[in-house]
Amino acid sequence: MSLKTPRELWQDYCLVAPDVRERYGLSAAISYVVGEKLMTFAQTAEADEAFRAELPAFCAKIRRLFTSVEIEAYFEAAERHSRVESDLFKDASAEEAADLREMLEDAKRDRERRTWVKAMLTQSGS
Repeated sequence: MSLKTPRELWQDYCLVAPDVRERYGLSAAISYVVGEKLMTFAQTAEADEAFRAELPAFCAKIRRLFTSVEIEAYFEAAERHSRVESDLFKDASAEEAADLREMLEDAKRDRERRTWVKAMLTQSGS
């Protein structure tokens, strides 16, 4: 069994998106393609040139699958759901606080990645 190329991966993800949308709705389809597959692809692209080279084509295909309004709404909802409560550290032990700091760093990296992926998806003229 041979491994799929980055192009084959994103094409497969996009190929199933219309079926997911038809069966489970817009939210499920955009969460699958953008929230799960594109975000993981982008994370991999941070360290892998082959994935990085395919990001523009993957984003262009997503722009053909979803409207700009749908894409914007997805990112607005994702940002709302990623907010951290201000009293997170209240009553936390030292060990729990260390775990929470690590979780917050991961969340920060996710937000930063989401910001540049959103910019790629919403750029005009592409």
